[in-house]
Amino acid sequence: MGVPSIIVLAKKNPSFWEVCDFRDIKLVIDGNCLYNFLYSYLNIDTIGNFSEYAEKVEIFFMWLFDRRITPYVVFDGAFDIDNKKIETVKSRAQQRTANPEVKTPILAKITFTKILEKLRIQYIKCDFEADRDIQMLANDLNCPVLSRDSDFFIFDVHHGYIPFDSLPLSAVFDGTGDYEIKIYFIENLWKKFPYLRSNMALLATALGNDYLSKHSYVLQNAYQSDNFRLPRCTTEVSDLFEIPCEAGERFFITIRKVLYWICRYNDANREKRQLLYFCKKDKREEEMLTRSLKVFTEPEDYTSYNLYDLLQERESGGLDRSAVPSHVPTWIIDSHRRGFIPDFVLNTLIHKRVFLLSQVEGTHDLSSHECSLSIRKVIYALLLGTEQSVTEHDRYRMSLCEFQRTGVICVTGLLRDPFIPNMPRELKIKILGAALCCQIPSESICGSLGQTRLFLMITTYWARVAEPAININFLKSVLISYLLFSTIKSNEFRDLKIDFRDDDCLNQRKSNIDGRKVANSSKGETTLNSKLSCSDVRLKDLYYAVTQFAGKDIKTKRITYRILFIHLHSCSHVYCI
Repeated sequence: MGVPSIIVLAKKNPSFWEVCDFRDIKLVIDGNCLYNFLYSYLNIDTIGNFSEYAEKVEIFFMWLFDRRITPYVVFDGAFDIDNKKIETVKSRAQQRTANPEVKTPILAKITFTKILEKLRIQYIKCDFEADRDIQMLANDLNCPVLSRDSDFFIFDVHHGYIPFDSLPLSAVFDGTGDYEIKIYFIENLWKKFPYLRSNMALLATALGNDYLSKHSYVLQNAYQSDNFRLPRCTTEVSDLFEIPCEAGERFFITIRKVLYWICRYNDANREKRQLLYFCKKDKREEEMLTRSLKVFTEPEDYTSYNLYDLLQERESGGLDRSAVPSHVPTWIIDSHRRGFIPDFVLNTLIHKRVFLLSQVEGTHDLSSHECSLSIRKVIYALLLGTEQSVTEHDRYRMSLCEFQRTGVICVTGLLRDPFIPNMPRELKIKILGAALCCQIPSESICGSLGQTRLFLMITTYWARVAEPAININFLKSVLISYLLFSTIKSNEFRDLKIDFRDDDCLNQRKSNIDGRKVANSSKGETTLNSKLSCSDVRLKDLYYAVTQFAGKDIKTKRITYRILFIHLHSCSHVYCI
């Protein structure tokens, strides 16, 4: 991510860093980096122990609150308009396809944002890549940036950059000890290397980055040329690192060559011409080189909406569209920026391209995202109509493949610029029911609990289309988990009363749903009293509501496939859209 070799330069020079108290400040946090980093750092299983993850995320932010730090979390948005990093996105998606067990599960981000909402932490989403927006917001708020993206060693963040590994995370989660925290300041780098003040874009480009790899044709030609040759007198480059590097250490020679080259010529235009020469008239190499220099040049007329204004809820007389194409509805832009809808929507509207992230599953099976295809087709129809196609990047066995999808919807009268925020809830449920090809559970089953109705529809769909087919025990575990977590986390249900003395209570389908209620709670009966509903919701009723739609697909033999739950993850992920 970013400019990997700049990390070596920063860590080998302690003078670039300053110890801070890390209290009573504002802090801009790179949201995408943080939710991925915490999941990896905490070593949570990649199937998805989201309860433990949520607990640890909450502990982290409570630690910030204890130090009277006000966090502002900023997330990446859609792919950039010019698709400048699309090859990097494809490469990372292929890496995830090959090794999904080392990647963050797809529901981790949703879990993370739910904790932000619970703690009332302000978060927003950029239209596209967030790095420059994060820098601008931090400078507006006069505060440092917290991330692990090495781009922030290059950007001019006035009040410093804190990499995640500078935080005492073991002490944070153990609740032990005091500690010092160091902040990187780019001004300190410029004190040591004054010729870099106006050449940071050149440094980032010559070292290699996400836009122009250090293994690219142009940079390999450059490194082997006389222009980048180190001097015979080693004293000219001996003081580059305050902490000595071992011979053969990663990036050791490359950093020395690049710094000596920039210092030797100290003319950005001349050095750019040299790099263009090493492209050998390869148009693609020239394009990547030019793009890299542009991205890492401090912008004078940066085009993005004002994140600070949105955080302050200021009205600027109209929505600032920034670089978002004019055909994207304003309500979608506003909802995207406030984090109400995922990047999936903007990527569909702007690029007509979607990446479906692989999960831990059998590579001989179909992708788990096949399970939610009919739901996505309805979304495509609502966004683009039924004539335009969307390119989906999804796993097929061990490879990342492209699939062309078109929108399909059977509810008429919706495709003329649907304003979904004002759409009646009943119509939304009808559309979802059509997408899932299932009936809408009645109020006699769900009472007034809207979330329960949606949960039942998603679960019945999953039970019907999952391959390999699920058995009855999966439904039991999903239903019980839903009820327990609804009680513990969301308080949708109050006073949960479950008597499991009759182990068959889940196996028995309700024979009559005719409004007859039993006044007393007999042995084996499960009752859920909700403050949101006047009527009781019975676990047997919920179980029947699921199985009545998908009963023919339920297997009675007691077999388990742990990976089946990732199909439910895919359905739930699309439902959150």
